[in-house]
Amino acid sequence: MQTMSSLAISDAVLAFACLFAVFLMAQQKAFSEVHRLSATAALLGFLLMALASITGSLRYGISTAWSGPHEMLVNAAMFLAPPLTGIATCLGVTVNSWSRAAWGRLILGICIVYEVCRWYGVDIIYRDLQMAVLLVSALYLLLRSPVESNPKWLIIASIASYFTGALIIGTEGTLAGYLRLDLFRYLVGLGNLLLSSGLYLLFKNRYSNSQASA
Repeated sequence: MQTMSSLAISDAVLAFACLFAVFLMAQQKAFSEVHRLSATAALLGFLLMALASITGSLRYGISTAWSGPHEMLVNAAMFLAPPLTGIATCLGVTVNSWSRAAWGRLILGICIVYEVCRWYGVDIIYRDLQMAVLLVSALYLLLRSPVESNPKWLIIASIASYFTGALIIGTEGTLAGYLRLDLFRYLVGLGNLLLSSGLYLLFKNRYSNSQASA
């Protein structure tokens, strides 16, 4: 019972962080035109995490009847949210924009690759590799770009939080008497708060040398 309670609480905390990120990414009128589609993609990624966390809190705190929707949304968030938010960050840093068709192809491609990896039983390896590549790419672009100090350090701090949670803490077992899954959720929630705040500041900046690619 105590374990279920702690899982419900950590999911609720993560849901709050995700909803805050969704709120920031919804401020489309404040963003430069070149960043609006990226902001929408990031919003979708944060929203998937929010829905997964909300149903998780309901599952562990109220009724196991929410198990099905929770597992479905966790899978969707696990494989779609990182590339949506990660690529949106990379585009924001490099002041580029993808078309709606390009984002659609990305989502379709991720779904196909996930199904293939799941069929061959390597979906966890794919998940971890995807996360590592996105974190390294975003960090590399950030360090090379002339992004202002405040958004840059917020995003770098979010990368550190994601890296610690996903690739060091993990979700299996316990650490110092705490469930690793709870610690993972808290670190992802912190990362979401930092990343969305950094992206909000980044997307508000207006540039004249923007590009668009299909």
